[in-house]
Amino acid sequence: MELPLAFSNLSSLQQRILTALIVLPICIAAVYYGYPYFDILASFILFAMMREWSKMVLDQTYHPMGYILAALMLSFIYTDVTYKKYVQYSLILFAGSFPIHILMKKRLFDYFVFVIGTLYISWSVYILIQLVHEGLTRFFIWILLIIWASDTGAYFTGRFIGGPKLAPTISPNKTWSGFIGGCGVATLVGVLVGPYLQDFYRTPFSMAIVACSLSLVSHMGDLLESLLKRYYDVKDTGTLLPGHGGLLDRLDSLLLVSFAAGLLLIIGY
Repeated sequence: MELPLAFSNLSSLQQRILTALIVLPICIAAVYYGYPYFDILASFILFAMMREWSKMVLDQTYHPMGYILAALMLSFIYTDVTYKKYVQYSLILFAGSFPIHILMKKRLFDYFVFVIGTLYISWSVYILIQLVHEGLTRFFIWILLIIWASDTGAYFTGRFIGGPKLAPTISPNKTWSGFIGGCGVATLVGVLVGPYLQDFYRTPFSMAIVACSLSLVSHMGDLLESLLKRYYDVKDTGTLLPGHGGLLDRLDSLLLVSFAAGLLLIIGY
């Protein structure tokens, strides 16, 4: 996808800033006003991520299975489709598309990675929509602040302190100091704003434990995407966000954190 002329003449940093100024207000407004605006935005993001995921793993921009599985996942929210039916539909779809991959001489490993990733991305977006539908918008904002604090803390701590690399073969720029600094800042932010944005964790200790855990998961989500991009020899998953890359590049941490947050709520912690 080619950049609009207004973006292509700017430096990378200018593109990042301008993109953030355009996209952030839209996202904040969608979260604030909730249904149906957040649902529309989240659905668009989900299908755009399916496009990037298919392109990266299968070198196929429009793979129908990814879109259908994503649509089935969203149908949980708006129809009476049960989990049992979802599993049945998914297995039928899986069995039906399997021979096509054989005929196209695609690697089976890539096919399984694509299916697992599709389910993971779809579930993560499903959880985010459910949080808003369940009236947990403030909790959602708390999670976002923890992720942003983790990223910002890691960036500045790593930049000013430096030191040993965290995972040089996966992400050469990440350092242990940045990792620890990110977790520390995220924990501090989580405790400070927790009393105003969520009702699940009442004590500073419990808020600190959850915030630090989500920060750890945030780093893992970032590393997981870096590992996959390195394996498939991809620099950016897309060009939808000028200066930032693709949606998967920007939302890698949020996807895994939403998954973890949903799991915490399910097990009652």
